[in-house]
Amino acid sequence: MHVLKQKSPRMQVRRLLDRTRAGAGGDPAPVGGEGGTGPVVLLAVVALCYAAAQLLLVTPGVAFGYDEAVYVSQFSNNEKPINFHASRGWGTPFLVAPVVMITDSIEILRVYMTAVSALALFGAFRIWLSVRRGYAAPVAAAVFGGCWVTVFYGNEIMPNLYTALGSVALVGLVLRVVTADGRAGRIPLVMITLVAAVLPMFRLSDALVVSASLAGATAVLLFSRRRRPAFAALVALGLGSVIGFGQWVVEAVLKYGGVVQRLDAATRSFGAPQWLVEHNVRALDGPTLCVTAESCGPVPAGVLVWLAGTVLFASVGLPAGWRRGHRVTVIVPAVVGTCIAGAYLYYPGLVAPRYLLAAYGLWAIVVAEGFLAVLAALRRRLRAGYAVACACLVMGGYLFLQTDYLVANVTPVKPARAGMKLLAEKFRDIGYRHPCVVYGWNTPQIAHYLDCEAMGTGSGLPLPASSEVVLKKAKMGYTVIAVYRGDADKTAPDLASWPEYWLTSGGWNARINNGKAGPHPVDCRQNPSGC
Repeated sequence: MHVLKQKSPRMQVRRLLDRTRAGAGGDPAPVGGEGGTGPVVLLAVVALCYAAAQLLLVTPGVAFGYDEAVYVSQFSNNEKPINFHASRGWGTPFLVAPVVMITDSIEILRVYMTAVSALALFGAFRIWLSVRRGYAAPVAAAVFGGCWVTVFYGNEIMPNLYTALGSVALVGLVLRVVTADGRAGRIPLVMITLVAAVLPMFRLSDALVVSASLAGATAVLLFSRRRRPAFAALVALGLGSVIGFGQWVVEAVLKYGGVVQRLDAATRSFGAPQWLVEHNVRALDGPTLCVTAESCGPVPAGVLVWLAGTVLFASVGLPAGWRRGHRVTVIVPAVVGTCIAGAYLYYPGLVAPRYLLAAYGLWAIVVAEGFLAVLAALRRRLRAGYAVACACLVMGGYLFLQTDYLVANVTPVKPARAGMKLLAEKFRDIGYRHPCVVYGWNTPQIAHYLDCEAMGTGSGLPLPASSEVVLKKAKMGYTVIAVYRGDADKTAPDLASWPEYWLTSGGWNARINNGKAGPHPVDCRQNPSGC
């Protein structure tokens, strides 16, 4: 009779660390397909935790922001499309179209975006399991998915996260082709073309930097023994880029009169490029948007620890990957990530943490390589339990720090966005009728809730003195709702004859056109049929 002995917890931990050390080195990964069953399961757990963090820490009930309202309106059945700026891409409206064409529920849309972002996170880093076998991909997904910016924008209707995950997927697909032992097959090449074609539809400038830097890194391999797969990857990347950038050019010609005209319209509000390194460092812990270094706030100690840890693990990961034969798989994401970061460090105007999401996603792969190398070194010098404790301490500290930043940035956003919904309720109480247009500050959000058109002005700035377009709308029979704070209407004398309404204790006011300029507001409570 044979007695089966159950493995002790220490033996199980030791075996897991041995497999991790193999994944950090050049040894084969655990059996079970590309990357092994263990890494795939761990990656799935990371994606589920990422979705849970969005639902628990951000919540599905957060109202729309300015840009979100613009994207949602393009395919919503409940409102007219809000003016689409020349710099915007159609990827985000297409992404939310299946939901907004059916329902206007914010909660349903947020949950949908949570599911999409979690699946996209899993899919983007799943590609890397065929490039870098072992646990590097799930660790990189945990590092990227645990960043507060990544969680904050997980269920936001914004393009930056999908640009980042698309960049991670595109670099992984190209490396999958160029590092394949035999022929990579047609499927990876088709996927390269598809991702390269879709990426410019979210953020054209980011896609241009990513595609160009990736093409440059791949072209270097034409002078190596990998020249045939590198050439095939370049052809697929070029074909996808032609499709993706081609649709932007076609739209520029048909809608704006040409490429030059669209570029001029897209960059009209930009200032001169300037070095924004200090701004970006200050903005690492928030806020979500800042113009000056002072408005970004100071650099707390936690940010310095975060930066130091990132640099430390990256500096370990690069030489570790070089020594273990993973040179291409660590150098290429580091180079492409640095290029996209450089494009925003020398940038005109605004600074937002979300701009660097693509760089974070690619750098996370190098950081994960360094993390596993350090863990393997600890495993050789310490007991298995101590090595696990050190790894949990580092990752736990990182997630705790990021959670603190996330809560600090979500907390002021909720009431600010809820305030726009409250303003819309005020207008329903005052009374208005369709067709209608909201003019002034924060117009996309208010117009979304009122099912009106939107004509925005610079938020925080006085209303323009020349408002011919607004008056034209009034003469056409529109109810015009001018929204502003304080006395920002003093510079718009054309609106002075319209009745003024005090809306909230926050200083919000509105002027609504009277019978001389257009239809008088209707009391929706007394006359529902007129609304």
